[in-house]
Amino acid sequence: MRKPSVRLALCLLALLVIQLPHSARIKHRPAALPLIERDAFGVPTSGLDKHASTVQRNESLESIMNDRKVPREKQQLAFQQAEAFIDFRKIGRGDSLYTYTDSSGVAEFVVYKPSIKEFLVFDFGDSVRVHEDSLTSRKAVRRASGTIAKGSSLFQTIQDSGLNQQLALNLSEIFAWQVSFFHLLPGDQFSILYEDEKVHGQSIGTEIKAARFRHADQDYFAFYFPEDGISGFYDEEGRPSERPFLRAPVEFSRISSQYSRRRFHPIQRRYKPHLGTDFAAPRGTPIVATANGTVINAAYAGGNGNYVKIRHNDVYTTGYLHMSRIKSGIRPGVRVQQGDVIGYVGSTGLATGPHVCYRFWKNGSQVDAMRVEMPKSEPLPDSILPKFFAVRDGLWKQLPNTLEGQLTPESITGAGD
Repeated sequence: MRKPSVRLALCLLALLVIQLPHSARIKHRPAALPLIERDAFGVPTSGLDKHASTVQRNESLESIMNDRKVPREKQQLAFQQAEAFIDFRKIGRGDSLYTYTDSSGVAEFVVYKPSIKEFLVFDFGDSVRVHEDSLTSRKAVRRASGTIAKGSSLFQTIQDSGLNQQLALNLSEIFAWQVSFFHLLPGDQFSILYEDEKVHGQSIGTEIKAARFRHADQDYFAFYFPEDGISGFYDEEGRPSERPFLRAPVEFSRISSQYSRRRFHPIQRRYKPHLGTDFAAPRGTPIVATANGTVINAAYAGGNGNYVKIRHNDVYTTGYLHMSRIKSGIRPGVRVQQGDVIGYVGSTGLATGPHVCYRFWKNGSQVDAMRVEMPKSEPLPDSILPKFFAVRDGLWKQLPNTLEGQLTPESITGAGD
């Protein structure tokens, strides 16, 4: 008889608990902590005023901190930590600054942002702390294709499309040997597979994965092969896109005078051979070595103006004339690498305007640099080719199949902005 009584008592107790108000049952539950709101830089914004500005001329981080009423002892602690990330004495004019001040106008946080993505946070709380970070970026693999119109150029076509102009630079570098970008023809076509990185909708970088350029009814391909030690662009058969020589010593200039055995000289007013190619470009444009080699002359020489001559091997030598100035450190005996700046466009010597006269010797004789057949680089070894072909085939399938007269970027993988 006692067991039924126990069961009855437990049932009544359970009913009583159920009948209690909800508030009585959670009386001792701890209150939830309020969420701390933080902005894109991870700085807590509650109770602080945020001010955006830029670094002005002759400003330093020290003067900026003084203006923001940061105590001197906190500045010293912060600068000691900041030395691991930047030279705080040489911050860039126009770089972004964000200051977070309390009700009395004293800075609790300062964010220095030298680029679109990277930033440095100065935390002037009880424990001074400086840390480096970057904004979250989004990457997407995209496709683009286009056709060169009459009177246009690769750079102009890509610029008119609203795409990142770096694509034009990258394409011109990849196909520098296969295609003369100073002689593009109406109807020349290209298609690109590239990775685009953006921060808050702003493109901060592009990397081409594969490309096709059709010039004078001939197709040229380039596929990026990310293999340790031999990473780079290769054509469809595994031959490197890079060659021992660049086609031109300046980027995106125009040919103002071609190699000729009989040209009327605009200053001397007579016909004479012009054994070089003139590339017109704005004064001060960097001039680069078109191949690895050793400087054998670097001086002022009458009608040649400031000039540099480079021996590349027993067969090839190049010359660069009419520079406004030769780059510091470029002198006979110095080794240079392809793409190294050796001087700057000018009009010294016998020149009517800013340009560089590019001269090319093969076996001691001057030849037309735009027409001479250049040496080719070694292809990938047979042991690597199967792996390359697998990468090539995957990229080939993603290149645009049809080329249209207007660039039509299309996201094919990843999340776009």
